[in-house]
Amino acid sequence: MDRSTGRGTGTPPRDPTPPIIKAAGLALAAAVLFTAEVVFVKLLANTVPVTTIMLARSAGQIAYVAPLLARRGAMLLRTSRPLLHLARGTFSLVCWGLYYWSFQRLDLATATVLSFTSVMFVTALAGPVLGEIVRWRRWTATIVGFLGVVLVAKPLELRIDPAIGIALLSALFGSGIVLTTKKLSATERTETILLYIGLVTFGGSLPVALPGLAVPEPWQAFWLVLMGVTGPAGMHLWINAFRLADATVVSPLGYTRLLFSTIAGVLLFNEVPDAWTAAGAVLIVGSALYITLREAKVARATA
Repeated sequence: MDRSTGRGTGTPPRDPTPPIIKAAGLALAAAVLFTAEVVFVKLLANTVPVTTIMLARSAGQIAYVAPLLARRGAMLLRTSRPLLHLARGTFSLVCWGLYYWSFQRLDLATATVLSFTSVMFVTALAGPVLGEIVRWRRWTATIVGFLGVVLVAKPLELRIDPAIGIALLSALFGSGIVLTTKKLSATERTETILLYIGLVTFGGSLPVALPGLAVPEPWQAFWLVLMGVTGPAGMHLWINAFRLADATVVSPLGYTRLLFSTIAGVLLFNEVPDAWTAAGAVLIVGSALYITLREAKVARATA
């Protein structure tokens, strides 16, 4: 018997890849999928209503979890916190609608940078919602991040794009997603959380999507299907990355979305970020990174 591979025992050979490398690979793949999702949304701009896009995304969420539901049945639906699942799904529904709308009207890099402000909203809400003590370092980083938002808004110009406000509102609801997920993850299975997200968002998006619903053109259906697949797949990879490695390893890799979205914007939509966006991105990403790493350090010290 080969003890290093397990041959002759019926057990599969051990994977020599360190968990941290696997986690990094999953996190980067998730960032690519999340970028692809918004690229497909942008390709549908002005041809498919955002409500239809939300319906397709929620249907994709249910389809992604359906095989598990078929195998485990009612066990996957079992929960002791139905109202918190409802809140989590509602936050997702509103966040997705605002998020997709902002990506259709802003360039990819700007919309991606503004989505990172959800980390700052989490800091602002962690005290009253989770009862956490937020000290001066994280508050300072939060203020710096919002100064970055001011730069992205191009303060010397006479007109501020309302899409920036919509993107920030999306990030605010995104912070609600983070906070409710933190509470749910203490007692609920990941698959149960994902399933209820799909059920709540589908039930919420169907009534608002029906008035504008129409049979899509083949190319529109193609982008809708890809968007409905890449979103849940990216979420699944992202969650699995956190299972394999510490948040200090995984979270910073999420900010590679800015690189991927910038490249996609230049190549597909001829979008070149200006100096204001670049300066704001440095402050927003830098502060979000600091908050993430600081939070992880405090959590380890507490543990």
